[in-house]
Amino acid sequence: MWISDAIDKGRIQPSRAARHSGDPDAATEWLRTNYYNIPEKLRPAVEDIDEFSAFFSTYLTSSFDVIEKPGTRGDGPATCRCDVCLRIVNAPHLQTKKLYARDKRRADLLMSECIADLAKAHGFEVDEERTQQLVTDLETRRHSAYLAYGRWLIRRLSGDSDGPAILALWRLIAWDRRGGRRPGFNLKLQDFQAAERELLHAMKRAAK
Repeated sequence: MWISDAIDKGRIQPSRAARHSGDPDAATEWLRTNYYNIPEKLRPAVEDIDEFSAFFSTYLTSSFDVIEKPGTRGDGPATCRCDVCLRIVNAPHLQTKKLYARDKRRADLLMSECIADLAKAHGFEVDEERTQQLVTDLETRRHSAYLAYGRWLIRRLSGDSDGPAILALWRLIAWDRRGGRRPGFNLKLQDFQAAERELLHAMKRAAK
């Protein structure tokens, strides 16, 4: 939101690079260029710029689309048109990604993979059918989403993402079943820890 306003008012500039080798590089270059123009409460500590930029790049590309139309910014010959730079320069006009059935199926697969890894780490024998039950059951689905989203939060600090499936995971934990944001929702470490405990309890009950 701040970038949208600042771009429109000319307080910050898009990337000065003609091209970037990858999304995290684009976000890092842009953040370092504009660092002291960004309000202190919004910018990361200097020592965290690389990880923050890598994460920020995955946020932009996993959650938003640039809707190309006449007048879309970033079409000059010296302007980088990588996914991140296009989203930064067009921040006032981004559109939240629409999730498709394939994105939700991919999110289910990510949850299944994380549950299988958790079971293996704790010595539980959990077959594919039981894993699917944990992913789809209303009592454990949100816990499963927390587990997978937590893993990908860490991976995103290196710029690794799985695209819109990550947004699908986010909505499973941050939105209610009617499709609206949970009032006052914030990510908290204890919620990730509780989700893991509940999944382990469910595995233990199934093993009896």
